[in-house]
Amino acid sequence: MNKDSIYIFKKKIHKIIFYLLLFIVVIFLAYFSIPKFLNYTPELIKESLKKNNELNIKNISNTKYRLFPSPRLRVYVSSIEFEENLLKIEKAQVDIVLNPLNLINYKTLDYDRLLISGGLINIKINKVNQLLNFIKKNKKNINFQKNTIIVFQKNKKLFEIDNGIAKVYSRNNTQQVKISGLLLNHKINFFFKNEPGNKRNITLDIPELNISSSILLERKNNSKIFEGLINLVVQNNFFQFNFIKEKNIIINKGFIRNNLINLSLKGEVFLKPNFFFHLDIKPSRFDIEKLFLIVQKMYFSENPSGLKVISKINGILSFENIIKGKVIFENRKILFQNFKTREDNPIFFDAKISEFGKKGKIKFNLHKNILHKNNSNKDLKISGFIIPFSTKVIFEKISLDNKNLKAEKIKNYEEKFNKEVINNSLDNIFINSKINNFVNIFSD
Repeated sequence: MNKDSIYIFKKKIHKIIFYLLLFIVVIFLAYFSIPKFLNYTPELIKESLKKNNELNIKNISNTKYRLFPSPRLRVYVSSIEFEENLLKIEKAQVDIVLNPLNLINYKTLDYDRLLISGGLINIKINKVNQLLNFIKKNKKNINFQKNTIIVFQKNKKLFEIDNGIAKVYSRNNTQQVKISGLLLNHKINFFFKNEPGNKRNITLDIPELNISSSILLERKNNSKIFEGLINLVVQNNFFQFNFIKEKNIIINKGFIRNNLINLSLKGEVFLKPNFFFHLDIKPSRFDIEKLFLIVQKMYFSENPSGLKVISKINGILSFENIIKGKVIFENRKILFQNFKTREDNPIFFDAKISEFGKKGKIKFNLHKNILHKNNSNKDLKISGFIIPFSTKVIFEKISLDNKNLKAEKIKNYEEKFNKEVINNSLDNIFINSKINNFVNIFSD
């Protein structure tokens, strides 16, 4: 063949390939455009979603066909309910991603998954187990995009996630839920996995706040008993403990660690009829001076930030090791009972906090045995108030071997204590050398 023949041959081949590709594209576009001319009635859409996903659709306002990014029906609805009010979504846009191999069947709606966006999703905590069962038997995957997710506990709003993106699917008898979005304008990532054998894995991550948690759960023999492990990191605070959930929650092998404390804990948490806890605390390191400054700022400032927490706490913390005693939280009151500092040369005290904020005060009773200069033991008792906001201590009563001192002498001791011990900082009351120097005044 000469050069002209080769050129003509190549030109024919290119033309054949071009027309072949053009034919394929035309056939492709024609095939995937078929649903645009089919009549997918609202009744057919409702029936299909009910059959495959147990979704109850109300008031379909509009239906459009979209070819890209994949063939789908876009449906605008006023509300969607999962089963019997299990999960409710309001004012949503639903993309029904069609099965590309079955587009020409107008009598049935064959689809691969659902994409729900732009809606308001209400989730109830008490229906989580029902939601898991729903995911398990669900025939089609459901994804959520740019939704507002609101979580409720007994009709009370707990928190809200904006621009929520979620994937819900079941595969190989394993159910998974992935959620990401904005919580109080901070990115949040949540992952839940329910595996065969009643094993559950939950992770939560809020990177900008340096918060992360991991929870492992296992149900025992299909009973209502759960065992698990919780790891929680908040800023530079690390929490970990094992637990058993029966009627109550039993905590063991727990510890808390940060730059102020290092302690182990165990105990029990009661959820019904009211929230209550009883925990045994064993600190190995306890920077009580810095902790007190934090407490002073949170609960005894002009605008205290921690009062809402105190109002909801009821329980008992029993301390052992470095210090011994009980802290009781009860009806917005905090009681310190039978506290003892150090084994050698100990100080015993009780205290009560019933008022917080600028006018808040701590009522205390202190008891210590001191060695008098004649080598006899004397019983010293001091009672009074600590006023955190004004960084001041007031002595109401001082007795030595049950003999009450006169008011003038008490006032002199009070002034001396505020000047030499407090010295404009309440954390000084936890410095043993300062306290011992003051107490030794009574040995003369």
